Amino acid sequence: MKKKILEIKNLHVQYKTSKGNVQAIKNVTFDIEKGESIGLVGESGCGKTTIAMAILGLLPSNGEVTEGQIIFNGEDLLTKTEEEMRQLRWLKISMIFQAAMNALNPVIRIEDQILEAILTHTPMSTEDAKARVKELYQMVGIDPTRAQDYPHEYSGGMKQRAIIAMALACNPDLIIADEPTTALDVLVRDQIISEVVKLQEELHMTMIYISHDISVIVETCNMIGVLYAGTLVEYAPTAELISNPLHPYTKGLLASYPSIKGEIKKLDPIPGEPPPLINPPPGCRFHPRNPGKEKICTEKEPILRLINDRHYVACHLV
Repeated sequence: MKKKILEIKNLHVQYKTSKGNVQAIKNVTFDIEKGESIGLVGESGCGKTTIAMAILGLLPSNGEVTEGQIIFNGEDLLTKTEEEMRQLRWLKISMIFQAAMNALNPVIRIEDQILEAILTHTPMSTEDAKARVKELYQMVGIDPTRAQDYPHEYSGGMKQRAIIAMALACNPDLIIADEPTTALDVLVRDQIISEVVKLQEELHMTMIYISHDISVIVETCNMIGVLYAGTLVEYAPTAELISNPLHPYTKGLLASYPSIKGEIKKLDPIPGEPPPLINPPPGCRFHPRNPGKEKICTEKEPILRLINDRHYVACHLV
């Protein structure tokens, strides 16, 4: 039986605003086994990044976890102090942030930025840490001599590879990648994705990959969680979810994405827009956009339940 690295149980997160409390995450549950890559997909504002920030203990000051557990290597992260979480970040859990290309300090050489992460969190000597930087650069496909450069001397793709190298620096147990290819052109994005997949296979990395682009998730992850309006509506192995989507939102996501195979046909977008999370609709949060809804969908909130081997869905109609 594989070891579970991360277990998220009944997670609820809210943000306090001048207009009221925003229910950003409601009753989200899933787990990740060692060596797995999990993709979280959904429209902007569905809660993908909020889950990542909750795991890392980096929610903004107006955000709080109101219920649930985040079990990492057998310990509940929500019971840890800020100092304990600071020690965990980068050493045990690292993150490739959204707009990561802007995360590098423009006036410090990139090598020194990676060295800081290594020397702060490990007992490695400076000499060994520099050797580690060279090793990391070779892993991500950059000439190690370029580590002495400043960020402005890198292209967008090289910056992204450097950020990935930094995330790998301390051999963390879990890496969270939040939209790491958003600002890149299609060709460079494909190169980065190929590099990530290669590293996953070589290093047996455990990874959470966040994206609104389901094609990227399919290419990089062996499990997919579909989020809608702060709720997890479907969670399954990638091949199973693509071949047998059960939730109407998942079906809508797949139908609205173009394919280069098969006959040319008009895309079928999902009508409407996600609900406001200050006052979400009763019952299933997706029912206002679901043409096939029934009365129970508008009255009772569906519970995520197991349909078959690791395929979970929250839908009354399945």
